[in-house]
Amino acid sequence: MLWIGPLAGAILCSRGGLLGAFLGSLLGGWIERRIREERWRSRGSRRSPHRRDDPLAEAYRTLGVKPSASNEEVKRAYREKAKSCHPDILRSQGASERKIAEATERMARVNAAWTAISRERNI
Repeated sequence: MLWIGPLAGAILCSRGGLLGAFLGSLLGGWIERRIREERWRSRGSRRSPHRRDDPLAEAYRTLGVKPSASNEEVKRAYREKAKSCHPDILRSQGASERKIAEATERMARVNAAWTAISRERNI
């Protein structure tokens, strides 16, 4: 995709000199960003590829609490998430191996979120 900017610049350079090349590169860069963002959205992601979230904010989102929540609310949210997606509980209920594998991944994310928040808050 990195060929759009220079190609547009080369085409415009033959017609408009250096200013045309500069404008062509800008236009090509803008087109490239639009294409990347559209591809990113078509994959089902809600976030822009250019925005980087804070890992701690992602941890709060994983547990489903606000950063202003009390320590007790954070603990309660962690315990509820752990109960709902713990692979051993699903295994005892007779869930399929695919469901158990998905639960293991979810549990790993929940544990990572809890670790990040508990370290930050000294819980």
